Amino acid sequence: MMTRLKAQEEEIEKLILQRLACEQKLKEKSEQGIPAGEYLLFKQFGEESRKELISKEDEKRRILREIDQEREELLALTKEKKTLERLKEKQLKEFRSRLEKAEQKRADEITTLKYQPRSRGDIS
Repeated sequence: MMTRLKAQEEEIEKLILQRLACEQKLKEKSEQGIPAGEYLLFKQFGEESRKELISKEDEKRRILREIDQEREELLALTKEKKTLERLKEKQLKEFRSRLEKAEQKRADEITTLKYQPRSRGDIS
């Protein structure tokens, strides 16, 4: 996308330089006297190149809007990824906490059973 933008900017710059060169040449020829047909060709080029310049600048603005839109999408995806990572981390902590509690409960039950007084009928 950035390469398209750069290419568009280069085309605009090239067209501007062509227009300036044409205007300079027309000015020089006008000072010396220029046939009407040639003058009209210069003016026609100027008008056509102006339209082309407007078109290229419109295209550049469209590319910039696309870049902004993609940047916004990337930002939203980055935020979503961070949110999901935090959620995953939170769920992992909760799982470990439940596991730890279950292990502690099992250890407590084993300890309780181990030290529970035996009934008198038991012979060991």
